Amino acid sequence: MADRGDTHYSVPALNKWFLVSSVALFASLVWMVIDDWNRPWKHYQREFEQIELKKVRQEEELLTQAGALEAEARLKEQVAAAETALASRESELAAAKEELRLANGDLWNAIEAAKKKISAFNWDRYIVEEERRKLGDPTHKKELMDASEKALNDAKGVQEVLQLKKNEIESKVNNLTRVVSDAQASLAAGTRDLARVRGRLTQLDPAAMSGPEKLADVIRDAPGLDFVKPSLTVKKVVLDRLTFELNFTKKKRIDMCQTCHLGAERAGFESEPQPYTSHPRLDLFVTNKSPHPVNQFGCTICHRGSGEALDFVRADHRPADKDQAAAWADDLHWHKQHHWDYPMLASNFTEASCVQCHKTSMDLISADAPVVSRGYELVERYGCYSCHKIDWFPTKRRPGPTLTNLRAKLSSEFISSWIANPKDFRPTTWMPQFFHLENYAKGETVAISKYGQGRPIEGGEWDDAAVAAITAFLEARAPVKPMPALPVAGDAHRGRETMRLVGCLACHNMAPYGEEPSPSADLALQRRDTNEHGPNLRGVATKVTPEWLFAWIKDPQAYWSETRMPNLRLSDQEAADITAYIMEDPDKIFRDVKPGWEAKSVSMPDAQMHEVLGEQARWLFSRDGRGVIEARLEGRDEKVRWNDLGELKVAVGEKLVGQYGCFSCHEIEGMQDWMPIGTELTNWGSKTIDKLDFGPGAFEFGLDPNYREGWLMQKLHAPRSYDRKKIKNPTERLRMPYFAFTDEQAHAITTFVVGLVDDEVQLAKMVPTPAQLAVDAGMRAVRQNNCVACHMVDPGTVTYVDEGGTKRTVAAEVLNFDEQSVPSAHSLEALKKDAEEFEAEEVAFRVLRAEPEIGAKPGDKLFVPVEKLVALTPPNGGDMVRLVADYYYKGIEVHDPSLGEGDDAFRYESAATDDGFGVTDVDGRVRDHSGEPYDKVRWTFAPPVLWDEGAKVQRNWFFSFLKDVVPLRHQVRVRMPSFDFDNGEAEAIADYFAHKSAKEWPANVTRTWRLAKGLSAADAARECGVSTDTLLEIEHGGRAATKANFDKIAKHLAATKFQARPAVDPDYELSTVRSAAHLAERRAQDEAHLSKGEALAVRGVNCFQCHFRLGQQPAADPIGWAPDLNHTRDRLREDWVRDWLTDPALIYPGTAMPANFSGSPPQYQEHYPNSTNSDQIQVVLEWLYNFDRMYIRQ
Repeated sequence: MADRGDTHYSVPALNKWFLVSSVALFASLVWMVIDDWNRPWKHYQREFEQIELKKVRQEEELLTQAGALEAEARLKEQVAAAETALASRESELAAAKEELRLANGDLWNAIEAAKKKISAFNWDRYIVEEERRKLGDPTHKKELMDASEKALNDAKGVQEVLQLKKNEIESKVNNLTRVVSDAQASLAAGTRDLARVRGRLTQLDPAAMSGPEKLADVIRDAPGLDFVKPSLTVKKVVLDRLTFELNFTKKKRIDMCQTCHLGAERAGFESEPQPYTSHPRLDLFVTNKSPHPVNQFGCTICHRGSGEALDFVRADHRPADKDQAAAWADDLHWHKQHHWDYPMLASNFTEASCVQCHKTSMDLISADAPVVSRGYELVERYGCYSCHKIDWFPTKRRPGPTLTNLRAKLSSEFISSWIANPKDFRPTTWMPQFFHLENYAKGETVAISKYGQGRPIEGGEWDDAAVAAITAFLEARAPVKPMPALPVAGDAHRGRETMRLVGCLACHNMAPYGEEPSPSADLALQRRDTNEHGPNLRGVATKVTPEWLFAWIKDPQAYWSETRMPNLRLSDQEAADITAYIMEDPDKIFRDVKPGWEAKSVSMPDAQMHEVLGEQARWLFSRDGRGVIEARLEGRDEKVRWNDLGELKVAVGEKLVGQYGCFSCHEIEGMQDWMPIGTELTNWGSKTIDKLDFGPGAFEFGLDPNYREGWLMQKLHAPRSYDRKKIKNPTERLRMPYFAFTDEQAHAITTFVVGLVDDEVQLAKMVPTPAQLAVDAGMRAVRQNNCVACHMVDPGTVTYVDEGGTKRTVAAEVLNFDEQSVPSAHSLEALKKDAEEFEAEEVAFRVLRAEPEIGAKPGDKLFVPVEKLVALTPPNGGDMVRLVADYYYKGIEVHDPSLGEGDDAFRYESAATDDGFGVTDVDGRVRDHSGEPYDKVRWTFAPPVLWDEGAKVQRNWFFSFLKDVVPLRHQVRVRMPSFDFDNGEAEAIADYFAHKSAKEWPANVTRTWRLAKGLSAADAARECGVSTDTLLEIEHGGRAATKANFDKIAKHLAATKFQARPAVDPDYELSTVRSAAHLAERRAQDEAHLSKGEALAVRGVNCFQCHFRLGQQPAADPIGWAPDLNHTRDRLREDWVRDWLTDPALIYPGTAMPANFSGSPPQYQEHYPNSTNSDQIQVVLEWLYNFDRMYIRQ
């Protein structure tokens, strides 16, 4: 066929097809190039250029309005004048430069000659040493070596002379040109911002470009010309230390998110929409000076999603809610990437990623990651870790009380009612509800008895029988261990005051049921975070026995060794009084229960109970076989007779306790070593959604069920909901109890659990320093033991607008209005309400730290018009202070409807037994202190503040004090409890406060210095060689700025000899004034220095008028008492005591301690002639620290 010219194709037709396909391919190529040029990320970059151009122009306009152009012109004139002056000495400068050129040449020749002499000397030395070694003659060729060494020294001498000559000429040249160089430097510094703006305009603004620059700008971004350095580029970071699993392999992370999110690393774009906005907290994230720079951490290690995608959908962006998902679907064709296992976290769950790097420092990051830290705390508080293993979780104790002696505490009826539904008795309890939930609903069949041959067993009776069985089992495992009778009779009236003042109400509240506030203004009836550390005590008298209550409050650890309830070291009489107050309940609080609640056992006929429990036994003991089970139920088994209802209850109860995991939270005899029953959560966040058990009827709560977060939110809100519309036997049904979490709690816990992922940061995870570990452990111990309930650890702040319209935030406390005994609570709402009540137009605050921006020192008053207040941030801790002060001024307001209506329905209780008012002091006398100033009562009778406590107390003393508490403030009835700390906890708390003070010192000393010098931020920054923004950031505790630049400030302070207390060294403590060397030196200077200190303190100031002396109380009433001075040498740091003696009010504004050594001229000259205030402080300090040597050893 080929020979005849026959073919299977036509060449002309083939040419046509070739033409068509070529055109189609070329069109496809053009389309591809144009499509690539038109990709969405390039649109974002073009739009961002316009946004940035607009901002740069605005900045240029602001600089122009601020006089930048005039300043530039003035500086240029100075440069020109300097250059003109230099031109007049041009011949002199030219001669000097020529002289310098010649000097440089001579010096170079001398250096080269010296190098040759060095080489010659080294060679001669090598040869001579070898010859001497062979000949054994140490003097061989001595003359040669001496001559060679002399030649070397002569050459070096010439070099040094010429070097000095060159330096002298160079200095002459520099002096001639210095005027010009200084002017040029001033020009560069003064126009730095202007030059930066102009530089950006040259890159962004076509109007600022030259013709060739405009052409190049157009060509480099033209379609298909990516190879000519376009301005629109893919921006990516390759993260060698971060990985993720892809198809069973560990792959390096590559993030390209910055390609679209162009403003993320830059301040000033906060108000722009996505993807142009600045990243939140640039001090903490993304920027190079932050702890998480983008070039080391990228984006997806925190946000997740597909970092290598450049398409909105493929990057797996995550909507925050269903409305946003619908909007994205319409506008951006968004849908979930079903085959990508790392979906981006929704913005409100981003903190989940903190967990993988900060497992060993969760408390340390609490201020920066409040949501996930809250979740971590809730997991601890509700005991999630006890049922669900989290291998690294630091808390191991069982969260619930021991049940080994519960019958001494509770009645059978109460146990049964509590197990059935704890929240019926105490709505705020952390104990969850296990029974009568939706998958065991009344009327719903749980099982058909007798293997499907009997009657249907419904959910209500199933759970009732289970409650009865568990009650019987717990009572069987906890035989009664009788509590001893009370050793003394209690007095309810005394107990009311004792309970209020010794510290019980720091951790406990007595708030009424429901959301309605109590009609009484009593602070103990209000729920606050700190007074919910222990259970609400309302109704407790219906729960416990008097004997158990007395023993419990007397020594909690004796009943439950792992309890966090501390020992208040109460006397028998005090414990009996509190017991009497609670059990007699004169204020109708402790026997008040929810309407309709009563302690009762399960009511069910024995036959029905036996039938239901028998069915439960068939399911729970199914492994034993039907024959064995039926024999037991019918009483045919001689060892196990379940025909006895009591024995059946105990047997089934034990299985149910094991099934529901009660032993995980509670110590139960014989079950101490059983393993937790819940799903392990160690890496739950790495589970893909196909591994989660979904239910068809769920998802009325939470987020999109396609994501883990939505699944878990639903689980926390309705834990049994995934059983809906499913067929399950009793052993398959979900068992997780109902906690009644709020939306905020469920969100926080979900955030934490979603953060529990497989380790993908092995090389980049935070490895805490020993100091950071100590601080984290200390913060955890402080939180777990609720120290902040009594003690204020950090002061609050007030934000207001000053007369110039500037918003300022100042550390301050609220002062009381006229005729107000106790200041308002530190909240804007309460303060405005009280201001209206007292008809006040302005509010008085007391400044609590140096505030150079407003020129205020600690103790100064600040008056702010009410309408200028913006916000009040409450102090960290100290709620107990208000409760104690409130009692000293007002007593207890008790609402008693039996007295009448309105204001008549209240009575006021105090220690007075008649119609009078008073508080029992520690000496047993009742006194009325309501006429005393608030500061006097607060600083005398309320728990002390712990501001800068690490700079005050010695770490070793603090550790010993926490381990073995000794009374310090004998006048205070609020007890520092004994917490039974182990060595690690006590050490961690002492370390925490020491490191906290060390961390705060740079900010404190910088503010104090600037205030003392009266400098503006700009002037202070100029003196220290830092920028104004850097200085202000350091003053506000900025970590990055402090780490990078505080050394400059410290050097300046040292150079100018600014006197300030040095930073705390947590690892080192030294008492200088007790050392033998110091005392010997002082004796040589003044033999009587200790005697002078004693004379000043005892006869001059009269310290013992208020302070205890070796345990001996002063003659004053308790309101005038102060700590025993014998503790000073072991307890307090010398530098702190020196500052305290100088001006106590600068440390604790409002304190009753006077500034005894601030007179002008100095006082007490009769006790220390010709002395200054500093001299007097020094000898008193030495006397205090050698107190034992002067008194105890005499």
